Amino acid sequence: MIHITKAEKNKKDNLSLLLLADPDESMIDRYLEEGDLYLMKEQEKTICAAVVVRLSDTACELKNLAVSEEHRHQGNATAMMLYLFYMYQLLYETMYVGTSEKVVPFYQKLGFAYDRTLPGFFTENYPEPIYEDGVLCEDMIYLKKDLKVAGHCCGGFGDGRA
Repeated sequence: MIHITKAEKNKKDNLSLLLLADPDESMIDRYLEEGDLYLMKEQEKTICAAVVVRLSDTACELKNLAVSEEHRHQGNATAMMLYLFYMYQLLYETMYVGTSEKVVPFYQKLGFAYDRTLPGFFTENYPEPIYEDGVLCEDMIYLKKDLKVAGHCCGGFGDGRA
């Protein structure tokens, strides 16, 4: 059975999984403690993790979404995102995510839209080059999702009833 919980302590115990999505521990240290860490577990084994940080009274940002290699391409990242939309729709109007160009289509399928590009973010802020499928990651693409769209996920009646 799979379940998702919010980690309240010992967040760094999940560093090896978080490093799959953000390969620099010092970058993770910048957001892990202030963020909400959610863990997806299958029979007590953590298979997916996500970190969400409050940006303002109306916006939050997904800082990390990682799935263990043996659990990829099975819908786990999508399930985690749908859970996060459900959890944050009453708290924030907008969720942002910064990602590499390769991952943009995944987020677009979940309703995220282009917001802006941070040129050279990965090459200027990480000590080692980051490659995805042999392609150097240079620019960070920022996407945003309106969390207040009626019925955007997890069912809903569109009239405020859950």
